[in-house]
Amino acid sequence: MYQSIHRQPEVLRDVIRREKEHAAEAAEILAGARRVYLVGTGTSSHAAIVTEYLYRSLGLDAEARTAFDMANYGPRIRREDAVVLISHRGAKTYGNRVLELVKAAGAKSVGVTGLDSPMSIPDVIFHTSPQEKSSTHTMSYTGNLMALALVGVAYAERSGSAPQPLRPVLESMPATFESVLKREHVIQPVAQSLAQSGRLVLTGAGPNVQTAREGALKVKESSYLVAEGFDFENLLHGGLQPLHPGDTAVVLVPPSAAAERATDVVRALELLGASILLIHDDAHPFAVPAVDPPAPPPSTFLLPFVPEFLSPMVTVLPVQILACTTAEIRGTNPDSFRADDPMYKRINDSYKL
Repeated sequence: MYQSIHRQPEVLRDVIRREKEHAAEAAEILAGARRVYLVGTGTSSHAAIVTEYLYRSLGLDAEARTAFDMANYGPRIRREDAVVLISHRGAKTYGNRVLELVKAAGAKSVGVTGLDSPMSIPDVIFHTSPQEKSSTHTMSYTGNLMALALVGVAYAERSGSAPQPLRPVLESMPATFESVLKREHVIQPVAQSLAQSGRLVLTGAGPNVQTAREGALKVKESSYLVAEGFDFENLLHGGLQPLHPGDTAVVLVPPSAAAERATDVVRALELLGASILLIHDDAHPFAVPAVDPPAPPPSTFLLPFVPEFLSPMVTVLPVQILACTTAEIRGTNPDSFRADDPMYKRINDSYKL
């Protein structure tokens, strides 16, 4: 997992270099669609929802669905729709069922998958990162987000719908990743706290709700701890009640109107006595609210500014590092899907993904 986290700048450079032509082809498919469905499972489902925010901001009628839900409950795919299937392995049961439904409807599709994937049905296929040796996927998530963002940028350039130039942001992303990864040591005290407390809540707004959920998934997969990702409002509508003083909380502070609600969230977590990590960009200072009695200052991980609808590519890095570092401290294996435990191996073998 640690090696994969640090390969991400290289993976992004490879995707940018290889997939320019495919991005233009995929953008043409999306431009001609009535509606664009973004489909995935697990980490790929988080990528689908992040991309829904980006594509809708660029004027596309985009909707994210899980592969299981799309295959079993619809909505019915029409000929004039387009489906983007995100599946790193390219061989999962319900992802392939969705592709069969697309084929039967005569609709167009785009595949986003890993290198050496068997995926073959989509009209355009992006091959992003190498197949990961760790079951706690990291570089496949950001590699897939890069491919999906390149398609969005190609569409925006084609239609003139981008509110600001986005391609330079994507082209500088590998260097941005390198600068963030050099500061991984900042996460060590937070990981120590999490390893001791054993419970984590992550929270964000807009597209970074998925960063919170992805971070929770990474911690569960790698450290076997209780972790949950919330949007700000649902955290305040019941998500706080199971927490105790000393529990760890990660707050992804957005560079938008939702930052005001982040203040309420941080104040509530301070009053609770949580150990808080703030993640936000260096262009939008965040004033930590004062409480009585005074609370210890939160830890802060500052990121280079990236427009909000592209920011999940960067905000996920500190939570990946947190998951990996916590697993190291606890002595758990982040790469095995817990199959090195005979009980979990039996469980894993009892169903097909």
